[in-house]
Amino acid sequence: MKLVTKNIHYAIKSLLYFAGEPQQVISARALAVALKMHRPFLRKILQVLNKKGILKSYKGKGGGFVLNVQPDKIRIKDVVNIFQVDTDIINCIFGRDVCSQANYCLLRKRLQNIEDKLRKELNTITIATLLKSIHRRQ
Repeated sequence: MKLVTKNIHYAIKSLLYFAGEPQQVISARALAVALKMHRPFLRKILQVLNKKGILKSYKGKGGGFVLNVQPDKIRIKDVVNIFQVDTDIINCIFGRDVCSQANYCLLRKRLQNIEDKLRKELNTITIATLLKSIHRRQ
């Protein structure tokens, strides 16, 4: 399993951009140019975020997207879950059909512990905390 897919990468970069421009309606075209991203693919990402209520869209001339949720309420774990249904790290490696000892496997238990810690950590990271980190570096 790849934790950060292209969808997730585009979504997080876009959300950071929107958070840095609060209340400004930004078109998919302008965002694609600013972030140097492929516009048709980015547009699909924005539509998913709109459908999930994280972004709000405006149609027509001057239309585009704006954050619909405060940056400190957008957790990276939630963004990952939107674009990646199966976030289990170990299931693809140690599924029941592969190993009859999966329930007793010591390595599986250690990897499950790592996965639990990763999920907890992703739940503490928000768009707001990432944005603060970016501003500190500049």
